[in-house]
Amino acid sequence: MSGAGSPQLSVDGSGLTVAIVAGQWHTVISEGLKAGARRVLQASGATIVEYAVPGSFELPVVSKAALEAGADAVVALGVIIR
Repeated sequence: MSGAGSPQLSVDGSGLTVAIVAGQWHTVISEGLKAGARRVLQASGATIVEYAVPGSFELPVVSKAALEAGADAVVALGVIIR
């Protein structure tokens, strides 16, 4: 995609801690998703904490734990291909 027509948003994440929780299946895809999330969060000024989980089924449990540990927000990334 060229990105033509995409919204141009400026988000200030300074002072926020955002957890990226990502499954480990389909690493080519999941690594790309994590890289994109990292890039956007770094550009916003947010503090990033990363958690790796075995698969997508563990995402809700670890996301909740990240929030309970002090994260302000969670980006949960899982890849399920059937």
